[in-house]
Amino acid sequence: MTLCIRLVMIIMALHATRAGWAQTGEPFPSPEPAPALKSLLAQAYLTDDEKRRIRLDHGLWDEADLNDAAAKAAASLSRGDLDNPALLADVAVVEDRAEALMCRGEPSRALDLLAGRENTRAVRLRVQALLDLGRSSQAAREAEAVARRLTESDTATEVAEAARAMLLLAKVRGPSGEGVVGYQDILNALGRARDQLDRLSWRVYLAEAMLLYEKDKYADVGPALQSVLTLHPRCAEAWALLGRAAVDGFDFPRAESVAARLEELAGGATADAAIIRALVLIRQSEGEAAEGMLAPLLERYPNHRGLRAAYAAAAAARFDFDAANARLRAFDELAPESPDAYLAVGRAMATARQYDQAAAYLRTAAARAPNWSQPAVELGLSELQAGRDDAAREALERAAVLDRYNVRAGNSLTLLRELRLYATHQSEHFIVRCRPGEDELLAREMLPVLERIYMRVTGSAAGGIDHAPTHRTTVELYPNHQWFSVRITGMPALHTIAAATGPVIAMEAPRLGPGHKAGPYDWARVVQHEYVHTVTLSRTNNRLPHWFTEASAVYLEDAPRAYSTVQLLARAWENNELFDLDTINIGFVRPKKPTDRALAYAQGHWMYEYIIDRFGVRAPLDLMDLYAKGVREPAAFQQVLGVSREVFLADFRAWAGLELEAWGMLRTDAHPDIPALMARDGVAKPTPERVAGWLAEQPGNPFVLEAAVAALAEQGPLADDNVDMCRRYAEARPVDPLPHKLLAAYYLAGPGRDPALAIPHLEYLDLREQSSSGYAMELARRYRDLGEHAKALGKVERAIQIAPYDPKLREFAATTAIVAGDWAMAEHNIRALMTLEPDREIHARRLEALQVMRRDQTPK
Repeated sequence: MTLCIRLVMIIMALHATRAGWAQTGEPFPSPEPAPALKSLLAQAYLTDDEKRRIRLDHGLWDEADLNDAAAKAAASLSRGDLDNPALLADVAVVEDRAEALMCRGEPSRALDLLAGRENTRAVRLRVQALLDLGRSSQAAREAEAVARRLTESDTATEVAEAARAMLLLAKVRGPSGEGVVGYQDILNALGRARDQLDRLSWRVYLAEAMLLYEKDKYADVGPALQSVLTLHPRCAEAWALLGRAAVDGFDFPRAESVAARLEELAGGATADAAIIRALVLIRQSEGEAAEGMLAPLLERYPNHRGLRAAYAAAAAARFDFDAANARLRAFDELAPESPDAYLAVGRAMATARQYDQAAAYLRTAAARAPNWSQPAVELGLSELQAGRDDAAREALERAAVLDRYNVRAGNSLTLLRELRLYATHQSEHFIVRCRPGEDELLAREMLPVLERIYMRVTGSAAGGIDHAPTHRTTVELYPNHQWFSVRITGMPALHTIAAATGPVIAMEAPRLGPGHKAGPYDWARVVQHEYVHTVTLSRTNNRLPHWFTEASAVYLEDAPRAYSTVQLLARAWENNELFDLDTINIGFVRPKKPTDRALAYAQGHWMYEYIIDRFGVRAPLDLMDLYAKGVREPAAFQQVLGVSREVFLADFRAWAGLELEAWGMLRTDAHPDIPALMARDGVAKPTPERVAGWLAEQPGNPFVLEAAVAALAEQGPLADDNVDMCRRYAEARPVDPLPHKLLAAYYLAGPGRDPALAIPHLEYLDLREQSSSGYAMELARRYRDLGEHAKALGKVERAIQIAPYDPKLREFAATTAIVAGDWAMAEHNIRALMTLEPDREIHARRLEALQVMRRDQTPK
């Protein structure tokens, strides 16, 4: 968990994500009604009936306002209660009844109702119904008939409906096709409707949001939807679009809160809520759970196109392609030649990193809708993640021709043009691409480290995947977070600073300065985690339970847990809050508590350790192979581990308790914690005197030692007579870095103390450090002073690995190498200084002096 950004990404200006405007993970509150709307309702000149109609139109009604069937029908449609009997009544507005039928997946019945109706809303609904039936040519003819109304209509509602009809027409003929009003003209028409016809028309803002969403202008979608909801807080259609935006931006907590809001509005389950939740699960390759989410709504609305498309995608997400294809054929029976279901399946496959399958489905979607940019955009992005740049460029250029306003297509093409300029450095198993210049310094240094990572990850030692990908892996080193974000926007389960898409690992350069999110960091540890995903993807085609995928990568970081992670695990164990093997996957996708996602990663890693410890190093690999064949987890556990999942969890919990006890994290009869001691002695607070008494009574109790050492840390530098206490605490609780920090500082503090005694404590701390070269630098000094030059140089390399762009560190490295007589390393770091600081002539003089020194030291 320490390295990963769990399903949340920073939104950069160049390539905003679909949740760009509000990706916080917090529940989305229902906005307050707009002040202008409240002011209007307060006007004395309005009659009671006029105020009632305004409340009905803007979602502010109360039960007294719903005093006839037509009002009940309109309100039911607004809030998504599609089965309300009022929507079946003949007295309901025909368009309301038809739209409800559309939302239930009954376009043929909707068409019958709308026959002869020529208002713009009726035409728009008819166009959508024809598209849902696969009759695209007829739909286009209907839509083009209302194009002029966009600019000529004198009501905001008519303009908004005409704009939505143009969006549907553009799907068939393209944004520049015959009879299609262009993007900017639609925006201008909506602006006229908003500013000149009706400033309180929520329908205008909704049409604008739909237009912006179609153009992938996601940073602007949110404000438009916010405006809708301040003018109509019960607009289920707006809430549903908000939920889709949250899913697309991988803001799954927000998506869940929107789904819950949709159900609250409708008074029960809705198709839109089910689709939003299912898409969240599909994004996490939880296809079976997604099917379970969709099934009850499919029973109610068996022909609902959105449900059916998501249902096909869910089958693909669990890698049952026979079922997926059967569902696609069934969809075709409803809507012949429709691209929608193929697009949904293709997107699911791209998310699951099944790039060949994604390309096949997305190409079919693009062929079925040759003038619609979205399938081409999705195909281009999928090919880009697959590392197939030429295919990506072809698809994205097609998308840009179809729609020059599409943000994702434009930004991704900009990235591809940038990549064409990148320098390439290769080793046996890796290609590193970077912008020419100082980033090449790191690129060249990465190659030997990457080869060591290759040997560890693909090897057969404990945790190794024992599998080698068939092709070189490309590592793309981006100069700042902005370019990195362009590369990986839309990928789930990302690190903040690096991400694997399978054959490509993208990473941000570990440097300080404007435009950099993380600053220096241990890139080797991060990339090793990501490379595990690359290798497991190759071995299993990414067909692993979510927790198992992350567990293998965290295990192979080959680094100790952070103390905060240990504390999280200890609390979960003691409070009986560990996940089972179903809820752990939900913890990644739909966390109920802020700590759930972190606990899912931590517990998964812990269980992976247990599997290796209890069942041997081959057990995880045998499980992988069964998962790759489609064997479900219960059967795989029985075959490989010889136990049910329930027995596994019980045995794991017992083993985990022993681990916690060994770590000094578990209270026992011999070592009660502070609250237990307070209760025993009947005291209200652990005073220093009381802690001292407990310490005399139980000198090895980690809880008492923790309290005592924490108090010492607050007092300042460690005194001589407290050294033993810190040592005892370090022994009693080997997972807490605090005593090591105090002891390292103590031994380095001044005269009369042997700084060499700080080394084991510095090593402990450096092993856990991910973003600072400080411990490695201090260790290099200590080893250099002891004449242990090989160890000193090793720590210098470790420091450079974290902060490769730091000139002071490079200068220290050169000096340490000269002292050690490693002329090659000294020259390398002086040349690095010449690259990092090209205006400082002193580096060239240093290089000349080094070369002279090297010649003088070379035996004649």
